[in-house]
Amino acid sequence: MNIFEVIFLSVVQGITEWLPISSSGHLVIFEKWLNIRSASLEFDIFLHLASLAVLLIFFHKEIKQILRTFWADLSGQPKEDERKNWWWYIIISSVITAIIGLILYKQIDTFRNISSVASWLLVTSILLLATKFSKSKRELTWVDAIVLGVVQGLAVLPGLSRSGAVIAVALIMKIRKRQAFDYAFLLAIPAILGSFILTVKSFNFDWFYIAGFITTAFISFLALDWLKQIVRHNHLYLFCIYTLILSLIIKIF
Repeated sequence: MNIFEVIFLSVVQGITEWLPISSSGHLVIFEKWLNIRSASLEFDIFLHLASLAVLLIFFHKEIKQILRTFWADLSGQPKEDERKNWWWYIIISSVITAIIGLILYKQIDTFRNISSVASWLLVTSILLLATKFSKSKRELTWVDAIVLGVVQGLAVLPGLSRSGAVIAVALIMKIRKRQAFDYAFLLAIPAILGSFILTVKSFNFDWFYIAGFITTAFISFLALDWLKQIVRHNHLYLFCIYTLILSLIIKIF
Protein backbone atom coordinates (compact mmCIF):
# COMPACT_ATOMS: atom_id res chain seq x y z
CA MET A 1 0.00 0.00 0.00
CA ASN A 2 1.15 3.53 -0.70
CA ILE A 3 0.49 6.64 1.38
CA PHE A 4 -2.51 7.72 -0.71
CA GLU A 5 -4.22 4.35 -0.33
CA VAL A 6 -3.56 4.39 3.41
CA ILE A 7 -5.07 7.86 3.84
CA PHE A 8 -8.06 7.00 1.66
CA LEU A 9 -8.89 3.88 3.65
CA SER A 10 -8.30 5.83 6.87
CA VAL A 11 -10.87 8.43 5.83
CA VAL A 12 -13.31 5.61 5.06
CA GLN A 13 -12.59 4.09 8.48
CA GLY A 14 -13.03 7.43 10.25
CA ILE A 15 -16.39 8.07 8.61
CA THR A 16 -17.78 4.56 8.89
CA GLU A 17 -16.29 3.36 12.20
CA TRP A 18 -18.96 4.84 14.45
CA LEU A 19 -21.76 5.42 11.97
CA PRO A 20 -24.00 2.31 11.74
CA ILE A 21 -22.89 1.33 8.23
CA SER A 22 -20.04 -1.15 8.98
CA SER A 23 -16.49 0.15 8.76
CA SER A 24 -15.03 -3.32 8.16
CA GLY A 25 -17.54 -3.91 5.38
CA HIS A 26 -16.60 -0.66 3.65
CA LEU A 27 -12.90 -1.43 3.95
CA VAL A 28 -13.44 -4.79 2.27
CA ILE A 29 -15.50 -3.15 -0.49
CA PHE A 30 -12.93 -0.47 -1.25
CA GLU A 31 -10.02 -2.87 -0.96
CA LYS A 32 -11.64 -5.12 -3.56
CA TRP A 33 -12.85 -2.37 -5.89
CA LEU A 34 -9.55 -0.48 -5.77
CA ASN A 35 -7.55 -3.70 -5.91
CA ILE A 36 -5.48 -2.84 -2.82
CA ARG A 37 -3.95 -6.27 -2.47
CA SER A 38 -1.82 -5.67 0.61
CA ALA A 39 -4.62 -4.34 2.80
CA SER A 40 -5.13 -6.85 5.61
CA LEU A 41 -7.00 -7.59 8.78
CA GLU A 42 -4.00 -6.24 10.70
CA PHE A 43 -4.32 -2.89 8.90
CA ASP A 44 -8.02 -2.78 9.82
CA ILE A 45 -7.13 -3.42 13.47
CA PHE A 46 -4.49 -0.66 13.46
CA LEU A 47 -7.11 1.82 12.29
CA HIS A 48 -9.41 0.55 15.02
CA LEU A 49 -6.74 1.51 17.56
CA ALA A 50 -7.14 5.11 16.43
CA SER A 51 -10.85 4.76 17.04
CA LEU A 52 -10.08 3.33 20.49
CA ALA A 53 -8.10 6.45 21.36
CA VAL A 54 -11.12 8.52 20.38
CA LEU A 55 -13.39 6.44 22.62
CA LEU A 56 -11.14 6.94 25.64
CA ILE A 57 -11.28 10.69 25.12
CA PHE A 58 -14.97 10.98 24.21
CA PHE A 59 -16.20 8.82 27.11
CA HIS A 60 -13.63 9.74 29.75
CA LYS A 61 -16.32 10.93 32.18
CA GLU A 62 -18.39 7.76 31.80
CA ILE A 63 -15.27 5.61 32.20
CA LYS A 64 -14.37 7.39 35.45
CA GLN A 65 -17.94 6.93 36.68
CA ILE A 66 -17.83 3.18 36.03
CA LEU A 67 -14.43 2.86 37.69
CA ARG A 68 -15.79 4.66 40.77
CA THR A 69 -18.71 2.24 41.05
CA PHE A 70 -16.27 -0.65 40.64
CA TRP A 71 -14.17 0.66 43.51
CA ALA A 72 -17.31 1.24 45.59
CA ASP A 73 -18.23 -2.42 45.14
CA LEU A 74 -14.77 -3.56 46.22
CA SER A 75 -14.77 -1.34 49.29
CA GLY A 76 -18.36 -2.14 50.24
CA GLN A 77 -19.50 1.46 49.97
CA PRO A 78 -23.15 2.22 49.13
CA LYS A 79 -23.71 3.64 45.66
CA GLU A 80 -26.63 5.43 44.08
CA ASP A 81 -26.04 5.44 40.35
CA GLU A 82 -28.12 4.26 37.38
CA ARG A 83 -24.96 2.60 36.02
CA LYS A 84 -23.83 1.08 39.28
CA ASN A 85 -23.66 -2.42 37.78
CA TRP A 86 -22.22 -1.51 34.40
CA TRP A 87 -18.69 -2.61 35.21
CA TRP A 88 -19.74 -6.22 35.56
CA TYR A 89 -22.28 -5.95 32.73
CA ILE A 90 -19.37 -4.97 30.49
CA ILE A 91 -17.37 -7.95 31.75
CA ILE A 92 -20.27 -10.31 30.98
CA SER A 93 -20.73 -8.88 27.49
CA SER A 94 -16.99 -8.89 26.80
CA VAL A 95 -16.53 -12.54 27.79
CA ILE A 96 -19.36 -13.58 25.48
CA THR A 97 -17.99 -11.37 22.69
CA ALA A 98 -14.54 -12.90 23.14
CA ILE A 99 -15.86 -16.46 22.91
CA ILE A 100 -17.81 -15.77 19.73
CA GLY A 101 -14.99 -13.65 18.32
CA LEU A 102 -12.42 -16.40 18.85
CA ILE A 103 -14.67 -18.90 17.10
CA LEU A 104 -15.24 -16.62 14.11
CA TYR A 105 -11.68 -15.24 13.99
CA LYS A 106 -10.21 -18.44 12.57
CA GLN A 107 -12.66 -18.28 9.67
CA ILE A 108 -12.91 -14.51 9.25
CA ASP A 109 -11.10 -14.43 5.90
CA THR A 110 -13.91 -16.50 4.39
CA PHE A 111 -16.29 -13.64 5.16
CA ARG A 112 -14.05 -10.93 3.71
CA ASN A 113 -15.73 -11.04 0.32
CA ILE A 114 -18.23 -8.79 -1.45
CA SER A 115 -21.13 -11.25 -1.38
CA SER A 116 -20.88 -11.81 2.36
CA VAL A 117 -20.60 -8.07 3.03
CA ALA A 118 -23.79 -7.44 1.03
CA SER A 119 -25.71 -10.05 3.03
CA TRP A 120 -24.65 -8.67 6.40
CA LEU A 121 -25.35 -5.10 5.28
CA LEU A 122 -28.90 -6.28 4.62
CA VAL A 123 -29.12 -7.61 8.19
CA THR A 124 -27.82 -4.25 9.44
CA SER A 125 -30.52 -2.48 7.40
CA ILE A 126 -33.29 -4.57 8.98
CA LEU A 127 -32.04 -3.87 12.51
CA LEU A 128 -31.74 -0.14 11.85
CA LEU A 129 -35.24 0.05 10.38
CA ALA A 130 -36.67 -1.73 13.42
CA THR A 131 -35.45 1.09 15.70
CA LYS A 132 -38.03 3.42 14.17
CA PHE A 133 -40.75 1.48 15.97
CA SER A 134 -38.98 1.07 19.31
CA LYS A 135 -39.81 3.01 22.46
CA SER A 136 -36.92 3.46 24.87
CA LYS A 137 -38.03 3.47 28.50
CA ARG A 138 -36.03 1.09 30.70
CA GLU A 139 -32.54 0.60 32.09
CA LEU A 140 -29.94 -1.98 31.12
CA THR A 141 -29.97 -5.38 32.89
CA TRP A 142 -27.61 -8.35 33.04
CA VAL A 143 -29.82 -10.21 30.56
CA ASP A 144 -29.35 -7.35 28.10
CA ALA A 145 -25.61 -7.57 28.69
CA ILE A 146 -25.66 -11.20 27.55
CA VAL A 147 -27.67 -10.43 24.41
CA LEU A 148 -25.54 -7.43 23.48
CA GLY A 149 -22.38 -9.45 24.04
CA VAL A 150 -23.62 -11.98 21.47
CA VAL A 151 -24.51 -9.22 19.03
CA GLN A 152 -21.11 -7.58 19.32
CA GLY A 153 -19.40 -10.94 18.87
CA LEU A 154 -21.26 -11.54 15.61
CA ALA A 155 -20.41 -8.01 14.45
CA VAL A 156 -16.86 -9.12 13.70
CA LEU A 157 -18.38 -10.18 10.38
CA PRO A 158 -17.74 -7.50 7.70
CA GLY A 159 -21.00 -5.82 6.73
CA LEU A 160 -22.69 -6.21 10.12
CA SER A 161 -22.19 -2.84 11.76
CA ARG A 162 -20.95 -3.24 15.33
CA SER A 163 -22.25 0.09 16.57
CA GLY A 164 -25.41 -0.17 14.49
CA ALA A 165 -26.24 -3.70 15.60
CA VAL A 166 -25.55 -3.15 19.31
CA ILE A 167 -27.39 0.18 19.52
CA ALA A 168 -30.28 -1.08 17.38
CA VAL A 169 -30.79 -4.27 19.39
CA ALA A 170 -30.58 -2.27 22.64
CA LEU A 171 -33.25 0.14 21.39
CA ILE A 172 -35.40 -2.73 20.11
CA MET A 173 -35.24 -4.17 23.65
CA LYS A 174 -36.54 -0.77 24.85
CA ILE A 175 -33.36 0.34 26.62
CA ARG A 176 -33.09 4.10 27.04
CA LYS A 177 -31.41 5.88 24.14
CA ARG A 178 -28.58 7.43 26.15
CA GLN A 179 -27.79 4.12 27.83
CA ALA A 180 -27.94 2.24 24.51
CA PHE A 181 -25.51 4.71 22.93
CA ASP A 182 -23.05 4.81 25.83
CA TYR A 183 -23.04 1.07 26.47
CA ALA A 184 -22.47 0.23 22.81
CA PHE A 185 -19.29 2.27 22.68
CA LEU A 186 -17.98 1.51 26.16
CA LEU A 187 -18.37 -2.15 25.23
CA ALA A 188 -16.24 -1.53 22.15
CA ILE A 189 -13.18 -0.67 24.25
CA PRO A 190 -12.34 -4.21 25.47
CA ALA A 191 -13.44 -5.63 22.10
CA ILE A 192 -10.96 -3.49 20.15
CA LEU A 193 -8.20 -4.26 22.64
CA GLY A 194 -8.93 -7.96 22.30
CA SER A 195 -8.84 -7.79 18.51
CA PHE A 196 -5.46 -6.09 18.63
CA ILE A 197 -4.04 -8.70 21.01
CA LEU A 198 -5.13 -11.46 18.62
CA THR A 199 -3.28 -9.89 15.69
CA VAL A 200 -0.30 -8.15 17.29
CA LYS A 201 2.03 -11.15 16.96
CA SER A 202 1.64 -11.24 13.21
CA PHE A 203 1.36 -7.49 12.78
CA ASN A 204 3.42 -6.08 9.89
CA PHE A 205 3.93 -2.40 10.68
CA ASP A 206 4.38 0.26 8.01
CA TRP A 207 5.26 3.86 8.82
CA PHE A 208 2.47 4.98 6.50
CA TYR A 209 0.06 3.63 9.10
CA ILE A 210 0.86 6.62 11.34
CA ALA A 211 -0.81 8.90 8.80
CA GLY A 212 -3.75 6.53 8.81
CA PHE A 213 -3.96 6.59 12.60
CA ILE A 214 -4.08 10.40 12.77
CA THR A 215 -6.60 10.69 9.93
CA THR A 216 -8.93 8.07 11.38
CA ALA A 217 -8.79 9.54 14.89
CA PHE A 218 -9.72 13.05 13.75
CA ILE A 219 -12.60 12.05 11.49
CA SER A 220 -14.02 9.36 13.78
CA PHE A 221 -14.28 11.86 16.66
CA LEU A 222 -16.49 14.10 14.51
CA ALA A 223 -18.56 11.12 13.36
CA LEU A 224 -19.07 9.89 16.93
CA ASP A 225 -20.33 13.27 18.10
CA TRP A 226 -22.72 13.43 15.14
CA LEU A 227 -24.08 9.94 15.83
CA LYS A 228 -24.76 10.89 19.45
CA GLN A 229 -27.12 13.61 18.24
CA ILE A 230 -28.77 11.26 15.75
CA VAL A 231 -29.54 8.65 18.41
CA ARG A 232 -30.81 11.33 20.78
CA HIS A 233 -33.35 12.48 18.18
CA ASN A 234 -34.38 8.91 17.30
CA HIS A 235 -33.16 9.11 13.69
CA LEU A 236 -30.90 6.05 13.68
CA TYR A 237 -33.28 4.21 11.34
CA LEU A 238 -32.47 6.64 8.49
CA PHE A 239 -29.13 4.90 7.96
CA CYS A 240 -31.01 1.81 6.76
CA ILE A 241 -31.64 3.64 3.48
CA TYR A 242 -27.91 3.83 2.78
CA THR A 243 -27.03 0.31 3.93
CA LEU A 244 -29.94 -1.22 1.99
CA ILE A 245 -29.06 0.60 -1.24
CA LEU A 246 -25.38 -0.32 -0.86
CA SER A 247 -26.29 -3.96 -0.24
CA LEU A 248 -28.45 -4.07 -3.38
CA ILE A 249 -25.78 -2.38 -5.51
CA ILE A 250 -23.20 -4.93 -4.38
CA LYS A 251 -25.59 -7.81 -5.09
CA ILE A 252 -26.40 -6.49 -8.58
CA PHE A 253 -22.88 -5.59 -9.66
